Amino acid sequence: MNNKKNMKKSRLMLACVGAAFSLAIVGCSSTPVAAPTPYKSASTKAAYGYSSEKISENEYKVLFKATDKTPADKVQQYALYRAAEIAQKQGFTYLVIVKTNVDKKPVIAREVMANKEEPVAFQTDRQCTMSGCDEVAQPMAVPSSNDVVKTQINDIYFTIDVMMANDKTRLGKNSFTVLEVLSEPLEPKNGN
Repeated sequence: MNNKKNMKKSRLMLACVGAAFSLAIVGCSSTPVAAPTPYKSASTKAAYGYSSEKISENEYKVLFKATDKTPADKVQQYALYRAAEIAQKQGFTYLVIVKTNVDKKPVIAREVMANKEEPVAFQTDRQCTMSGCDEVAQPMAVPSSNDVVKTQINDIYFTIDVMMANDKTRLGKNSFTVLEVLSEPLEPKNGN
């Protein structure tokens, strides 16, 4: 009987330790990384990337949330690109930005800091065989050359209100062709 009680206590203790460990991992992973935000869908309201809201039959609000490590022109391009994707999906040929808004909110983030020290040189040994002697590098444990530090960054919330139509005259001279926007690559082409 006592053995069953101890077994139950052990299982309960193990479950509590597992839950605490899981919360610790989730807590660490919810800290943003101080790095540029790629073009992607925001998986939750707090996540980085694009999201949208339909305002009317031909008007949408597009938000792109990014870290301040993302260049401002990229954030704007990502929001416009997402608006063009929506316009294309809804069957529209043209779009125009009606309103823009930028908000910044400070957050604590993780950043990988590169160590400025010279790389550690491997120790060498002299290894001799019947055909002669050579200097041979010996493997050894090398300290990490990068450190993860906490730093303050800004979350950037870039919002555009976009109207869409199939007739350019309804939107005015500042309208974009959906195909024109979608034909621009999001990332520069490599010269390789």
